[in-house]
Amino acid sequence: MWATIDENAQRVALVHELIQPGEAFRLTDDQRKAIDTISTQLDDGVLEFLLKAPTGSGKTEVMLRVAVDTILKTEGYIVIIAPTRDLIRQHITYFTDRLAGTGIGVGQIHGGASPAERRAVEAGIEDGTIHVVVGSAMMLTIDRHWRIIDESDLLVIDDVNAFDEREHLRLLEDLDCPMLFATATPAELKRFLERIGAMDNVVAMKKMPFDVLPTKVHKVEGVWGEPPAEQLSRADALIREHLARGSRIFVIGRTRGDVPRLAERLEHTYQIDVQQLRGDMADTHEQSKRYRRKGVKVNEVGTRVEMMNEFRSKAPAVLAATNLVGSGIDIPAADLIVITDSDAFGEAEIEQLIGRVGRRERPSDAVLLTGTTFEKNPSRAMASPRAKSFMPRGTRARQFDFGRRR
Repeated sequence: MWATIDENAQRVALVHELIQPGEAFRLTDDQRKAIDTISTQLDDGVLEFLLKAPTGSGKTEVMLRVAVDTILKTEGYIVIIAPTRDLIRQHITYFTDRLAGTGIGVGQIHGGASPAERRAVEAGIEDGTIHVVVGSAMMLTIDRHWRIIDESDLLVIDDVNAFDEREHLRLLEDLDCPMLFATATPAELKRFLERIGAMDNVVAMKKMPFDVLPTKVHKVEGVWGEPPAEQLSRADALIREHLARGSRIFVIGRTRGDVPRLAERLEHTYQIDVQQLRGDMADTHEQSKRYRRKGVKVNEVGTRVEMMNEFRSKAPAVLAATNLVGSGIDIPAADLIVITDSDAFGEAEIEQLIGRVGRRERPSDAVLLTGTTFEKNPSRAMASPRAKSFMPRGTRARQFDFGRRR
């Protein structure tokens, strides 16, 4: 089986532009060490791990090989939870392609999958034909899906920093299955990871699979209150340079409402089709129909699957999106990211977003458009000159004054 997996690795690496024609796919020393360490400690009964590794260092490959090793030893199944449906689909594609011909079945359980698809996966777990389940945090909130996780031989939480601790991660504390947490930025969840025991078994990777050039970060000061679409002019030279180079470009907006306005401005300025990715888009046309039947409003610009396929298949290409892309999305030849209203994002979010580019042996750039809005960190935001100079007026001023007098 491992021979088939290694053959698939070479083929998939070429298709996904992870290697150049004529090159051989090889694990890094850090990947080999991480796989051996986690697999050995699982055999010894260790139940919680943290895989800490920078974006682009090959965490998914480690997860795949640990998963296969676990499945072969237990003859059971493992579950992977990812924070976005786009990352779930990316994992489904990767695992399905890598495990082709091995007899290891892959299935998905999340809101974008139809009820029939979810029932088929549940049946596959029962009859032993499904061994890898990739799902969303929804699985933690539905009793029968929670039991699927609890009875698994390994739960992998990918990009754990993207989950809400109070809403989702607290539900993990009652599970009895082994758990592997993977992230590039664990600092924000340090207390949770310590409480659950993962900080006692940290497996770190540093080496990248390629001789990656550092991404050049450009902080460009804007005008307070400047609309995101207007901010793009400050990144014009780099956008034109990367379009001429045949790059794929991310342009990030703070809100769903910013995305269509960014796309419209980009299309008008650069005469190129711009894809969109935002939370109110259905995954597929079938899901869109289900939503409409339930009275759920869906953005009709296109489906997430169509948009991402279009973006992946073209070069140059531009994707206007929210920070959904920060959760593990791997796009070959993505060499520029422009983040509007960048002060509104946290440090971990910025690190994850910048990690979407510069994953190959080519120059890459990240443009942080700053000075247009309050910082996300409340203490830093309220210490800013803009906050200190804020004076409420009219009715708000009277309420403010009345509140102080009381």
